[in-house]
Amino acid sequence: MTAFSIAGAAFGAAELGLMAWGRWYLAWLAGGLGSASFLAAGILGHFPLLIWISTAGIAGFLLWFWWGGPRGRKRTRKELGDESRQLRDGLVRRMRQRRVTRPGWSPSPSR
Repeated sequence: MTAFSIAGAAFGAAELGLMAWGRWYLAWLAGGLGSASFLAAGILGHFPLLIWISTAGIAGFLLWFWWGGPRGRKRTRKELGDESRQLRDGLVRRMRQRRVTRPGWSPSPSR
């Protein structure tokens, strides 16, 4: 039980340090791992308050993960520069204009 408490405290300190450095994704990951460690400590030590607090932390982590998922891809698409977008569009255009598809690997009889 003490090992889980120490691990949870270490992950909590790492979360605060990563937030100070602006590494938000790693900070959220450290916070989720810290909540999981505290949940294990609460279950093993029979501390209902610690179980509830760490469960809320895990729920917050999962909510953040669910909320940031699809939006992150759209945000990346918006931040793509003009040159990268033109390169991507040119590659797609060439692939669509190709008359003959590339031959795939065909199984050859073994001798």
